[in-house]
Amino acid sequence: MDFLKTVADYMAQALRNLGVTHSFGIIGKSICPVVLKMVDHGIEFIPGRHESSSGFEAAGYALKTGGLGVAFGTSGPGGTNLLTAAAHAKANNLPVLFITGHQSIKELGIPQCQDSSAYLADLAEMFRPATLFSKLVERGDHFSTIFNHAISTALSGKRGPVHLCIPFDVQTELLEECRIVIPERENLISHSNFERVISAIHQSSHPLIIAGKGVNRSGAHKELVQLAETFNIPVVTSPGGKGAIAWDHPLYHGPIGVGGCKHGDDMLNRSDLFIVLGSRLSDMTICNLKAENHPNTLIQFDVDPTFVGKILNSPTISVSGDLRDNLAFYLENVDTSSIPARETETGPHYKEELPVLSKLSLASIMSTMSEQLPYNNTLFVDDGSHGFNAVKWYNVKKPGSFVFDAYFACMGNSIGMAIGAKVASPEETIVCITGDGCFMMLGTEINTAVCKDIPVIFIVVNNMQLDMALKGMQKTTGRIDGTLFEVPMDAVKFAESLGATGYRCETAEQFASALNEAVASNRVAVIELLTDRDEVPPTAHRTLNLN
Repeated sequence: MDFLKTVADYMAQALRNLGVTHSFGIIGKSICPVVLKMVDHGIEFIPGRHESSSGFEAAGYALKTGGLGVAFGTSGPGGTNLLTAAAHAKANNLPVLFITGHQSIKELGIPQCQDSSAYLADLAEMFRPATLFSKLVERGDHFSTIFNHAISTALSGKRGPVHLCIPFDVQTELLEECRIVIPERENLISHSNFERVISAIHQSSHPLIIAGKGVNRSGAHKELVQLAETFNIPVVTSPGGKGAIAWDHPLYHGPIGVGGCKHGDDMLNRSDLFIVLGSRLSDMTICNLKAENHPNTLIQFDVDPTFVGKILNSPTISVSGDLRDNLAFYLENVDTSSIPARETETGPHYKEELPVLSKLSLASIMSTMSEQLPYNNTLFVDDGSHGFNAVKWYNVKKPGSFVFDAYFACMGNSIGMAIGAKVASPEETIVCITGDGCFMMLGTEINTAVCKDIPVIFIVVNNMQLDMALKGMQKTTGRIDGTLFEVPMDAVKFAESLGATGYRCETAEQFASALNEAVASNRVAVIELLTDRDEVPPTAHRTLNLN
């Protein structure tokens, strides 16, 4: 029986053939066979400190490699702890395979510790709405069909997470053969509306490109610039689309929405055509667009049709499929000799006056930080006031180097994302900016980075409160219940206790020195910023109505 291999063997070999080099998770009995076989097949195991962070690490890895990330948890609570990361990956179109354990099928119906079955926590069912595909693998001879479908779903079309719940005895089941199909990337181009799109652009007097997160996810940065320059159209970015274009490009007019600038929002309200590239047009993006100013026409490029044409009161021309592939097709086939002359403002006009504060200003730090970082860097930005300060003030030099999720907006996601990205791109300077609230949720993950020598720089904004919630509640209700940390954290002591180097900064000069030292040291570093807790974040457009 030497020719027989286990399901775990076939899975590990298939993942290695897909180019997976690292997996992320927390081990336990029910998932041991698969994890150990991955190690045997040359896939390095990065043990996390919380399953959610491991899921975020796999997402960061997928983002940087452009391929599949792999995260796993044991049965029961190990799996439920991965759910948040799965929903985050779905919101960000990141292909992550989530693998959870399950008691042996032959023991189904017997009360089990960390039960994953329908008797307690049905993981296959729980993951279904948070992924593109979720399935319990009940038999070894079903594995290849289910695995092939899961992988092709994750890596094709709109891309995103999938989940397999694999019982212990199925993982160890011996098979004579198991046919695994490695999916190839397909060009996803929509030809049908080409003439309508070009005609709408020609007829518009004040067109505007809204660059969303899809530009960053598809790597369409060069195509975005070419589109803007070919037709001489100004560009604004959604919060998640920040970094789609370099901050100083003359056609870039700044961010819009929450964390946006007045100039960009003004352009939004006076344009007769929106060309939306990979944005759902969520409330975080169009909160300042007045209903009477919806454009005459909307052109919407998106791989996911869920919200296309359903948000604005505008006739919509839909272009489905991969954004980069579609833009490349349109630019290759447009007749440039027929493009009408169009004058437009050139920028940057969108920079506003920095707030004047007596204590350390986060806005000021954000506006100067990019000058200190090497060009080859990526900044992962967590959710909260600090995130929208970064959207408004940070100057992105390298397109695609700013990663922020304003849609699912999960606190603490960037901590794991940054670690996974550094694993995938070790030569790049990886920086994570997070808040004290986020850091107290998942900051223990810096110990993972320390133990595995993954030198990420973590910048922790410590204003001793849940700042975005506090400022929003204070403005709309006059109350701040539950938003203050009566005993604030000491991020430096916390970092040092977990093996990282810590820096405490109360002035801009101290921060500049700490950042330079952290970049040069190539070690895991935590820079604590003691910022002015009264600084007003650029989040005032989002209100809370309790009536």
